[in-house]
Amino acid sequence: MLSGFTGWHFVIIAVVVLILFGGATRLPMFAKGLGQSIKIFKKEVDEVRDDSKKSRDEPAEPVYYTAEPPKESDSRTPGSTRS
Repeated sequence: MLSGFTGWHFVIIAVVVLILFGGATRLPMFAKGLGQSIKIFKKEVDEVRDDSKKSRDEPAEPVYYTAEPPKESDSRTPGSTRS
């Protein structure tokens, strides 16, 4: 029954429904919000690409971790006197 429909058919139906139920006043607000979202998304994608390019170009600095012994008053240590 729906085998003749393509993606564009559903897009057209969605736009008609938005116009009918959303009204002409809400459609520009919706389009503005969608445009701003796309702009922010593209900006973030570019930043991720720049960061990944920088991380490939610069050698990574080693990270050193130091382990400190637990304190005597720590309740997680076995044999602690704290309850």
